[in-house]
Amino acid sequence: MADKSTDVKKTVKKAEVKADAAIAKKSSKELMKDLRDLSEIELNSKLKEAKEDLKRAQQMLKSGELPSSHVLKQTRAKIARIHTVMTEKKNSKEAK
Repeated sequence: MADKSTDVKKTVKKAEVKADAAIAKKSSKELMKDLRDLSEIELNSKLKEAKEDLKRAQQMLKSGELPSSHVLKQTRAKIARIHTVMTEKKNSKEAK
């Protein structure tokens, strides 16, 4: 018989992944616009958060708790977009 606390943890993890998936569904144009409005410190924070989300999703996939694996691809794409915006900001500073 499963422990109640284990069931609650699994439910919370699934809810977190679903929330991440909802954020990842945001159109790429909207996401890029939002990212471009952020400061470098905020971008670093978002990057760290996205990497933690990816690591958590990978662990859930290995344990069989991840409802759908597309979350991994979406999270990696989000990380790439953050890197792109960070590079754009860096290049625009160098051009000035």
